[in-house]
Amino acid sequence: MRIGDIEGTPEEIKDLVDNQGLDIGKYLKATPSITNKKHHNIGLIISIALFLILNICVWTINISETLEKISIVILLALICYITVLIHQRHENYMISGLVILFSIAIMSVCLSFITPKDALQKIDEENPLKNTKEQ
Repeated sequence: MRIGDIEGTPEEIKDLVDNQGLDIGKYLKATPSITNKKHHNIGLIISIALFLILNICVWTINISETLEKISIVILLALICYITVLIHQRHENYMISGLVILFSIAIMSVCLSFITPKDALQKIDEENPLKNTKEQ
């Protein structure tokens, strides 16, 4: 039996993992990799472009309340789809969280829920990369 760089019987591999205090789940990649990266990247680029184009249209064109509500639903769906694609690609919750944070900030500014200045302040407050240790 072969698992990555480790080769041996199942008992030997189990003993090695147990004796070394290793977590086999961290060693093995449990999630399947992206089978077709080209299609994945094309989908990501198209969804980001749609997100940006829809935001620009909502920001610059005066639309009715009904169209604004429809655009909000579409934008939120695009945010979810973009976040899923990026999380599949990087498998990092920090990156996925930042994508959600920045996307919602962009959407809020374009829909005139908040001003760009308020959005930058909110992002700075919510930034998970910011060192919060006070010394």
